[in-house]
Amino acid sequence: MKRPLWLDIALMILIPIMGMALGVAVTVLLNFDQENYNSNLVINLFFLTACIGLLCVFKFSRGELGLKIVKEKIRWHVIASLAVFSLYMLFYVFVIRISSLKPISANTVWGLLTYLVVVIAEELYFRGMVYGFFKKRFSGKTALIVSSLLFGIFHASQGLEGILSRTITGWLWGSVRYSSKMIFLLIFPIHFAYNVIWLLFEGNWSDPPVWVIYGLPAIEFLLGLAIVILHDHRSAGKPQS
Repeated sequence: MKRPLWLDIALMILIPIMGMALGVAVTVLLNFDQENYNSNLVINLFFLTACIGLLCVFKFSRGELGLKIVKEKIRWHVIASLAVFSLYMLFYVFVIRISSLKPISANTVWGLLTYLVVVIAEELYFRGMVYGFFKKRFSGKTALIVSSLLFGIFHASQGLEGILSRTITGWLWGSVRYSSKMIFLLIFPIHFAYNVIWLLFEGNWSDPPVWVIYGLPAIEFLLGLAIVILHDHRSAGKPQS
């Protein structure tokens, strides 16, 4: 028997939340420091497990997950991903002014492992399953907007500013998925590099210029919008088969 749409949407949202909540409960029972990478690793492993559960429930295809190679879109996937990656590298080099590597410690190794799990789980869920779910039932633009909003909401622990910032970041990364139908380069290097560079490099992390708080999200939004518009323009110019 086919499930109603409202139930499918509820399952898509609630199962990962329940997974994260269970992960938090486990870290509390184990008396882990909530600011420690060990704690974050456990929580995100539960989140990833919940995502795998969603795969079993909805039986997504590789195409719906963005994990199917679309030959005619490979070039655009690389170009759009390179544009996003270049934006962050320019930001890190000229604004944060990253320089030398930080001393490598056990905490650094745990951090890298944690972020490896985070980027796989988040891209699989937000740009993979959420996007694929809403695109199949509504449209690509609806999927882009909903996946971006959920990406922001799932970072509610960072406060309202974090929600807004992550929503716009989700919009930019989602524009690559929207325009290329793939998420490969969103996982590596974009999301992974975005997360781990601050962990590995010295830089002006604690006191960036005030304009960056608004400037970077504005550029992210505009770049994502440009990627969407260019894709739509290119698609409109192609003959219909």
